[in-house]
Amino acid sequence: MAGPIGTPFGAPRVPLLHHSEPIDPTLWEWLSAKIDHVLGISPGVAVMVLGAFIVLFPIIVMIVAARRRRGMK
Repeated sequence: MAGPIGTPFGAPRVPLLHHSEPIDPTLWEWLSAKIDHVLGISPGVAVMVLGAFIVLFPIIVMIVAARRRRGMK
């Protein structure tokens, strides 16, 4: 069954308008402002905290796994 614009399921026949950036710049500005407002910290500090979490989480998991393995022997 054809959709309202004459194609199956209403899919457009022409490509949709898109920008060259990987994310919508307007959406990114809004998200960035909301995150900064909610967290109340600067973007640099947020990047450092997130980076520290990304680095420390696997290290902590390895330490816990090694301790549990040592306790099993």
